[in-house]
Parts: sequence; C-alpha cells; structure tokens
Amino acid sequence: MRRIALIAVASLAFAACSTDTTSPADQSLVDEFLLGSSVALTSAGGYDAGIYQDRLFNALPDDLRLTPEQQAQIKALVEAFQTATKADREALNAILRDAKAAIAAHKSRDEVKAILDRGNAIRARLGAAEAALHAAIGAVLTAEQKAWIEAHKPARCDPSKFAPLSDAQKAQIRALEQAFQTANKADLDAVKAILDQARAAAQAGKSKAEVEAIVATAKPAMDRLNAARAALKAQIGAVLTPEQKASNCFPLG
Repeated sequence: MRRIALIAVASLAFAACSTDTTSPADQSLVDEFLLGSSVALTSAGGYDAGIYQDRLFNALPDDLRLTPEQQAQIKALVEAFQTATKADREALNAILRDAKAAIAAHKSRDEVKAILDRGNAIRARLGAAEAALHAAIGAVLTAEQKAWIEAHKPARCDPSKFAPLSDAQKAQIRALEQAFQTANKADLDAVKAILDQARAAAQAGKSKAEVEAIVATAKPAMDRLNAARAALKAQIGAVLTPEQKASNCFPLG
C-alpha cells in the first residue's frame, strides 16, 4: 500500500512539473508555436513558396507540364509574395531566435511564451498571404492541371503535424529540384518539342493515328522522366524527418 501511495505522489509531482509554466522551457514550445501556423501551402506539402513553385515545375507529368508563360506568371507571383512578406518573415525569424536564446538561457515557459506571443499577429498575416498566393497560383493553372494536383494531394495529410522545414532542409530540397532540371534538361526539352509538334498536327487536322504516332516518339524520354521524378520524390523524402513523413504531407506526387 505504501508503495502504491509513493507511486501516486510521484505521478502527481511529474504532472505538476509538466504543466508548471515557471519551469524551464524547451524546444517543444517553439514547435507548438510553429505548428499552430495557418500555412496554406502546407496542404500541398508543408513547403515554403519557393519550394512549392519548384515542385509545380518538376512534378507535373509531361502532358500537363507548365508552359513557359505559366512558369513566368508563377515566378512573378512568388517573387511578389517574397518581397511583400520579407519584413514579416525576418521579424518572425528574429522572434524565433530570441525564443531559442531564452530556452538556451533556461528561461521559464511563461517567459518564452511571452516572446513567441509577439509573433502571433505576424504569423496570422503570413498565413493569409500564403492563402492568397496559393489561390493566385491556382488561377494560373488549367483545369486539367488542377485536377491532377487534386488527385495527387497527400492522403490524410495533417498540416498541424508537419514540422516546418529547417533552412538546411530547404537548401537540400532546392538543390535536388535544380539537379533534376539540369540532369533531365535534354529529355524535358525533347518531350516538350514533340508534344508541341503533336498539338500543331492536331490543330492542322491530322488524323488521330498520325498525332499518336508523333506522341509515341516521346515515350523513351517520358519513361526516363517518370523514373527521374520517382527518384526525386524519394530523395526529397529522405531529407524529411520521421515526424514530417508521419504527417503524410508530401507535395505533388
């Protein structure tokens, strides 16, 4: 009986410590703040605007690939977003640095929370700006492209559990996306040229068989690109933490 009583007392003491706002804070407080963000792009994978742009450019299948005009429009939208939100993003990063410094100095949870609370309004503005960007990008896409993206949305994605990417992860993913473009440029250009030729043939009244024969010449390059896209997805997945992967938020196939 005495042993049970001691265990009960110990459990109560542990529970009290876990909710004690005067006890030293840890990284979990910062994580909770970040996961509470209203980030529209998270529903497409939890990535920032620049990485989402790269995923759109590289992930869509060849017959739905963004046109140069669409790419230019989306780049302009992302650049405008980055410019308009630069001050808020820098201010939020400064607050996060202050919070992490306070944690390193063993400040209480109340003290760290007070620092993070300074970023609540900023976080709300950034969430609204990302929602607007996501809608603006959607307006650039064709109905077929949007249908493909909708069909490839992560199943059961829980944005609230996708821990934001670190700067190192963002750099790694951007490097992988760029490497994909560089390594597959010849095939990407070849497929585009063949599909353009097929569309021109269809518009010129060529038969279905003639158009299909043109498209068929792109198959070897398309097969290589499909394999390269699958490899790229696996490489990006390897950059994510187990917690990020467990959220099941992975963008665009």
